[in-house]
Amino acid sequence: MTGTSTDARHTGDARHAARSGLVQVLTILLQAVTTGTQVIFARLFGPTVYGMYQVMVAVVELATRGAPGGADKGMLRYVAAARAAGNVEGVRRALGTGMRLCLFVSLGISVGLFLGADAIGRALDLPSVAPALKIVAWIPPFAGIMITVVQATLAARVTRVNLLVRGLIEPTFLLCAGVTAWALGGRLRSLALAHATSAVLTAGVALWLLRGVFQPAELRHVLRAPRVRGFSAFSLTMAASELMNVAYQRADLLILTAYLGAEGAAVYGATEFITRVVANIRYAFDAIVAGVMAEAVELGDFERLRRNLQLTTRWVVTVAALLVGGVVVLRRELLTGLYGSAYAAGSGAIVILAAAHFFNASVGLTMWILVAGGRSRLALINNVLGALLNVGASLFFVPRYGLVGAALASLCTIVFVQSAALVEAHVLYKVSPFSRALWKPLLAAACAMIVETIAHRSIASPSLRLVVVLASGLVVYLGALVTFGLPEEERHLALRLWRRARAALGRSAPAGD
Repeated sequence: MTGTSTDARHTGDARHAARSGLVQVLTILLQAVTTGTQVIFARLFGPTVYGMYQVMVAVVELATRGAPGGADKGMLRYVAAARAAGNVEGVRRALGTGMRLCLFVSLGISVGLFLGADAIGRALDLPSVAPALKIVAWIPPFAGIMITVVQATLAARVTRVNLLVRGLIEPTFLLCAGVTAWALGGRLRSLALAHATSAVLTAGVALWLLRGVFQPAELRHVLRAPRVRGFSAFSLTMAASELMNVAYQRADLLILTAYLGAEGAAVYGATEFITRVVANIRYAFDAIVAGVMAEAVELGDFERLRRNLQLTTRWVVTVAALLVGGVVVLRRELLTGLYGSAYAAGSGAIVILAAAHFFNASVGLTMWILVAGGRSRLALINNVLGALLNVGASLFFVPRYGLVGAALASLCTIVFVQSAALVEAHVLYKVSPFSRALWKPLLAAACAMIVETIAHRSIASPSLRLVVVLASGLVVYLGALVTFGLPEEERHLALRLWRRARAALGRSAPAGD
């Protein structure tokens, strides 16, 4: 492979990542409605009901992550490959195999959750949660289909379905259904019914939008299409890995609930929602880089693999580094302003969770190399060990330190799991997400955080303090990045955006201007 073709392919990968990444970032910004929804629910239903709702959501999230049966990851691998080869029948078979697998696994999960709802309520010492769990127990088939469909469209390099479904339809339906539930009585059962209704409607919209992405031949009698050999084995292993991933993310909340009750769960849930924004930028690139990495691994082009990993990691760190400083400096204002004074107890946990999410954002894309290379068993082993570590650390830290203890358990687990993926990717493929250019956003973020801290301590008015901290941090951060010098890809991206903005302004200007 010549240097010219390698550079051309790298440029094409960078453009695809930038274009799709911007759409995914817009999706995440729209998903901020979900965070706003949680704030509204906390205000409307009160700490007790909201805390039990958070416990219910934690259980349902564990179930829905496993609902696709790993078919969502299978789509990224098999649909993308068949589409690239122009194999219409291969696409149809991959879609059919994935949807059948999803329905089979998700229905089994729903039955198990429905039958085990009472036992879960007793184990958490919250028996009143059980009736609500029986309602949301039937969410997994609908959530699983929605997730699988969205990932199939991303495998076809179409991002608009994810933007519409995950960014607009899903959070809007949940907000409207939840507010309606409050208006009709404000009980936990009505909130559970609203959650389930939102999932059903969202799945229906996702299936309807699928027709605009795939050819009629690719969708014809898709559920009766012959299976793809190896699809189920790969997908089920990834499903087990995904379940363990959610287990180590949610075990701390469930164990915390057992010790501190529903009110403690409400506060910890609020801190987790606020700090999750730090890692959300990484999730914008997950499905995008997966296909590019799979192609590079298949071709044995490890240099392309390294360059794409380092490029997207740098972009993620550039955004996450700014966010983590703002969240930490304004942690009390965010908790009390969004949720109320009763949630100020979570300010200490926010610092630790923000660090955990920043580490996850900074190195988390490395895990996709293992998935792209078919190393699903390694991913499973990492997450199993992570789940065991989270349970053990939570049982040790939570009784001693409460909310901060749960956050410490989360930090330890994320560092362990992501570090394991770093080592494995280096040993197997000789690649690392780290590059020399990373010092620029990190140093710029440090400068911004110092200025934000000074501004925070100097201004008495809460509203003025919030505005000045955010504005000063952004100005210092952008100024430092420009001073240090933008890398080549960022310069080209900024130049293209500037040219497009000027062209748009030129078209919209009056004729006499």
